[in-house]
Amino acid sequence: MEWSLDGQLAHWDEHQQLDGDFSFDRDDSLDPLELNQHLNGDEDPTAITQPTQFNPAASFLQCAEALNGSTWSKFLDTLTSSFSALIDLVRASDSNPSDHTAYRAYKDPLEIYAVLLRCAIQTGEKIAANQAQGGAAANDGAKKKPAAGKKKTAGAKRNAFVWVDQIPDLLAGMVKALRTLRTERIWQTTAERDSLISNCFLRPCNQLAESEAYLKVPEIKQGIFRVLCLAAKGHGQAFTDSLAALDVQMTIMQNLQYTEHLAEPMAELVTVFAKEFDNDLLGAKVLGEIADRQFNAQDTKGPRSFSRFLIRLAETSPRLVLKQIVLLQKHLDSESYPMRNAVLEVLGLLIRELSLTEPGALDMDDTKHVRLLESFFQLVFERLLDLNSYVRAKAAAVLLKTCDLPPKLPKLRLELTHLAVRSLYDKAATVRKNCLALLTRLVLTHPYGRLHGGELALEEWKDRLAKLEEELKVLDLPDEAEREARRLMEDLPEEEEEADDDTPDVDDDHDADEGEAEREGTDSSDEDEGEAARRKERAANKQKKEQKRAPRRSMLDLAAADQSVALAQVDSDTLQRLRLTKAYYVDAIAFIEALEAAMDTVTELLASSVKSEVLEAIEFCKVAKEYKLEASEQGIRRMLHLIWTKDEAPNTATGAAAAAHGDDGDDAKETKGVRSRLIECYSQLYFEPPETLSEKDQIAFVARNVIELTRDATLAELTSLEQLLAVMMAKGVVSDEVIAKLWQVYSTSKDIPRFQRRGAIIVLGMFAQPKPEVVADHVETLLKIGLGHFGRADLVLAKYTCIALGRVGGSVKKVKGSLSDIQVRLPMDSPVFARLAETIQAPSTSKEWFSMAEQAVNTVYTLGDQPDALCSDVLRQMTVRVFGPKATARKGGDEPGEADADASMADRSGAGAADHSEEEGAEAEAAAQTTTGTLGDAYELSQLIFVAGHCAIKQLVHLELVERDLKRRKAEDEKAKGGKKSGDDELDQVAGSVEDDIGDVIAATKEKELMFGPQSLLAVFGPMAATIVAQPKVYKNSMLQTAATLALSKFMCVSSEFCAEHLMLLFKVLETSKEPAVRSNIVIALGDIAVCFSTIMDENSDRLYAGLHDKDPTVKKNTLMVLTHLILNGMIKVKGQLGEMAKCLSDGDKRIKDLAHLFFEELATKEKAIYNNLPDIISHLSSGSNPVDEDTFQVSMKFIFKFVDKKKEAESIVEKLCQRFSGTDQPRQWRDIAFCMSLLPFNSDNAVKKLLEGLPFYQDKLHEETVYKRFGEILTKAGYGSTQTFSGPIRAPTNKLSRTESDLKEFEDALEAHRAKGAEDQEVERKVQKTRRRAPAAKAAAPPARRNARRARVQQSETPPSSPER
Repeated sequence: MEWSLDGQLAHWDEHQQLDGDFSFDRDDSLDPLELNQHLNGDEDPTAITQPTQFNPAASFLQCAEALNGSTWSKFLDTLTSSFSALIDLVRASDSNPSDHTAYRAYKDPLEIYAVLLRCAIQTGEKIAANQAQGGAAANDGAKKKPAAGKKKTAGAKRNAFVWVDQIPDLLAGMVKALRTLRTERIWQTTAERDSLISNCFLRPCNQLAESEAYLKVPEIKQGIFRVLCLAAKGHGQAFTDSLAALDVQMTIMQNLQYTEHLAEPMAELVTVFAKEFDNDLLGAKVLGEIADRQFNAQDTKGPRSFSRFLIRLAETSPRLVLKQIVLLQKHLDSESYPMRNAVLEVLGLLIRELSLTEPGALDMDDTKHVRLLESFFQLVFERLLDLNSYVRAKAAAVLLKTCDLPPKLPKLRLELTHLAVRSLYDKAATVRKNCLALLTRLVLTHPYGRLHGGELALEEWKDRLAKLEEELKVLDLPDEAEREARRLMEDLPEEEEEADDDTPDVDDDHDADEGEAEREGTDSSDEDEGEAARRKERAANKQKKEQKRAPRRSMLDLAAADQSVALAQVDSDTLQRLRLTKAYYVDAIAFIEALEAAMDTVTELLASSVKSEVLEAIEFCKVAKEYKLEASEQGIRRMLHLIWTKDEAPNTATGAAAAAHGDDGDDAKETKGVRSRLIECYSQLYFEPPETLSEKDQIAFVARNVIELTRDATLAELTSLEQLLAVMMAKGVVSDEVIAKLWQVYSTSKDIPRFQRRGAIIVLGMFAQPKPEVVADHVETLLKIGLGHFGRADLVLAKYTCIALGRVGGSVKKVKGSLSDIQVRLPMDSPVFARLAETIQAPSTSKEWFSMAEQAVNTVYTLGDQPDALCSDVLRQMTVRVFGPKATARKGGDEPGEADADASMADRSGAGAADHSEEEGAEAEAAAQTTTGTLGDAYELSQLIFVAGHCAIKQLVHLELVERDLKRRKAEDEKAKGGKKSGDDELDQVAGSVEDDIGDVIAATKEKELMFGPQSLLAVFGPMAATIVAQPKVYKNSMLQTAATLALSKFMCVSSEFCAEHLMLLFKVLETSKEPAVRSNIVIALGDIAVCFSTIMDENSDRLYAGLHDKDPTVKKNTLMVLTHLILNGMIKVKGQLGEMAKCLSDGDKRIKDLAHLFFEELATKEKAIYNNLPDIISHLSSGSNPVDEDTFQVSMKFIFKFVDKKKEAESIVEKLCQRFSGTDQPRQWRDIAFCMSLLPFNSDNAVKKLLEGLPFYQDKLHEETVYKRFGEILTKAGYGSTQTFSGPIRAPTNKLSRTESDLKEFEDALEAHRAKGAEDQEVERKVQKTRRRAPAAKAAAPPARRNARRARVQQSETPPSSPER
């Protein structure tokens, strides 16, 4: 049989069958016995060249799809075993190295088996593909017809052909052939050998590698790798110049370019070739070719595949990549950011390799090793400033992985800390998140824990450094002396040291002699004065030079002599150790200071809207707290407010992104919400004591921690802490032993710091919110301690005791519309109320009394079943104390009482303060000794008015509870009677229901009885408060004015009639009061009045906005908060005043600016709220009574126009803004209107159409340069622009609209024409104005001769005819 390798391959590629006489055809009836006879033919593998053996094999390949699985599997087994036997024969025949005749005799059998293997692989792939399609169809049919015979299924399984199981045997045969055969002896020409290897070995392997599923099978993957590597190393297929051959290098590059899933396997292939076959030339060639490639920014698939290849190769063979990293570095400047990311990842892996490997193992000395490591770090540092945020985030992620490596370069670690802190200001959230994780890892892995345990308290490190410097002062010479010592050891002349001096240097002895000569010359009487002056000047210059230069040899000798004793006792090693310790301390302090500087930014990032960023900020604050960073306290306190965050479902996308960064901890954190993570962090910090402590110490540790949380906490922090501890209490985090320990701290009779006792009762009150029995079982303790001796001495303690007492009745959140009330109330004869009344009436000289009294009244109304009776008695007794005979006698007496001290203190200090230090009471007591009694009752009157006002507002709430209770009882009675009858509903509609009657009675009581009833105590205090507020010149005491204003505001919330009568008075005080606390209280009260009586406030809503112009930021902030609440809840109507709110968008106070941003973001959620008020906002900011400057206007408008995103609204605004041009002649307003128009999207045909139609309105304004520029920006945004007319080329339209480019071109030409015409008109107008200004001047400067001639003509005309002069 004539055999032609190329002919058979070409025939197979064309017809999918070999060229020969087939023993059987696919159309024949294939008898299994006959097939087995063909398979059990001649056992001689060389007989394959005979037609009797070749034709059946070719027939099997042709009829493979018609064969059952067992027959086809047996054929493949026969084929591989015969090929293996043939290889053994070939190897045995190679006995004579000089004679290759016998060896070459096997050429044709080897080619035939190689071709059969290739065809078998391609046929098997085809069968497997058909089986996959048939399986899918069978599954679909099984859904329709689920019943099937078990015998048939079992038979199908036995006859099924599993192609994956056959592939390893075929690849093993190829590997054996390539490893055994010496192809250069059999195929004498390179073309023949390359044709066989590339077509019969490499091509089938590439075909198998295209299936991602095959590469997941280790046997197939290793087989493919070994075939390719053997072909490359032993058969010249690594790098060939023949176009017909398929070399391995080309295979790798093509797979990287066109097959994305082969990126990592190709890297593993290069690694196998380098390690198992000891040849890294292939890797070097591939990396060099990748380095020469250019990647486009628009290409995404190619760079992604190559980047994965580089990263995987750097993971498996870092030293191979290290040799070529110089070539790969140029991709750091590539346009494609995936390639920049890949190089950064590679640099990180190389840094890891260099850090974990000794310098000797890399064939480089220590200096080169360190220099190379430092250069890699610097390359990554530079990418933290990359233009692409993904690259910056990747650089931070790479640096994060290096933190766990041995710190060989401490200076780089410190530089990395500074760079991470700087990157916290990055505008991309992913960069900030990675930098936060980087800082956290830097703290966790810092190298400064070997000497002192790892804590990073800055003051402690500074103390250690100071002590060490004191110790070194004795042992070390000064720096100048040390440098001088080095110079002396090197025998350097002093002339070189002081080359910049005017006079040459001399020896010390000569200097001394010269000094003596100068002194002698100065004292002698025969020397002239000029010479003496010059010598004095030289002596002064010499002294100055001595101060600047280093110490002389004699000075050095003296210093050395002084330290000789100390140095004799310390060896050189100890001295060197101390110096290194000093450098260690200095680096640690620099590291801590960098972290301290970052805490302000981290605290701000806790309020970020990006969940992952907030989680990283929480983690950093927790770690900083654990390492005792002093600045971490502010972050820990700021974290408290995150308890109000609503946790959402875990985001799988963010979790996958975290996994992509290679941080398992991040992935775990992403599955948790912010609130859950916050609770976990606080639990770890404050409720998980060290295991090394005893059980008693652990309980004390937790109690001390929770008390410390309340120290110096603000009201907002306490509110958030209360919610946090309530949630933790409900989850069972707090043990009963801790609660018992807190009660022990609270009730101890020992003299402990006040904040500890206060903190204990604060925390207990917070624990009692979800679990009232925490305080319900210790009421006697509360009365004894908090409302007893300790409470009278510390009113803050009494205040929080009242709050805790209020939790006895439970604090179940009321549901709107529900009539149920499970509040526990106590009888009025309970000792609790007697003690509360005593506490309120107890004389006090501290301003803390007001907050304490407020909480005491709250507790009375919370727990008492008849609180109004007790409060009435308290008010009567306080009234008697203020206005009774005792007070009058005290006025006329000689000795000033406590009230005098109160009055004087009120005169000195402002009102409204909440928490002050304990020393205020002592200061007031001292001041009481020097004050007069003229205002003795002012402070007590303030207390009386304050209690009356607060009782009024609490009585209002109490009446609402009574109304709800009456309705609840009525509902229960009706339910007990069996419900309403059929005719009751109709009767209720006509006459009204009983519930309506109850509501009317309660409303009448609130409106008439409380403030105007003949038996009402409040009817007395209401006019009293109004009188005090209305006459500030008579009642000058600031505390009294504050209390009266607050009480009047509360009275006005009770009755609409009383409110309408005194509303103008309240507005007047808001305008005239000089006390910020008074103005803040009034603003808040006006918000409450607007809620209670909206109709009254609607008429005066404009006055509410006056607080936005207040100079005090607190008043301004409170006004903004009140208006935000009222507007967003629809309690007041907006009448064009949103411009005042918009001014706050650029306020200097960050809190006010953030509140304004929040207001407009919430307002934008309401239907057309921004759109309807936008014209008024623009007018108010641009041309109102108090317009803002242009920069502020632009900042505010940029933010507001973000919410104009609907096409219809944008089109309407375009039309309205165009019409505005015709109504103004101020260039400033032209610029503002044009700027607003440039902010619109212009993403519809109608918007552009209205812009074109509005040209007559603004065509005469285009001469203004800024206006013309804005219209250029609009034209660019619309999708067209000229590079000659407007700045910046337009590469392509930004949106796909139906308009033609010619329309936009005409509009552009019209803009240019009108701009030119307007500029010409302006020039003409300027010339006319200039001419008009010149006319009067020219008239005034007329020549005298012309005036004289004119005067002469006038005189001549007036001369009579008879005059001689005629």
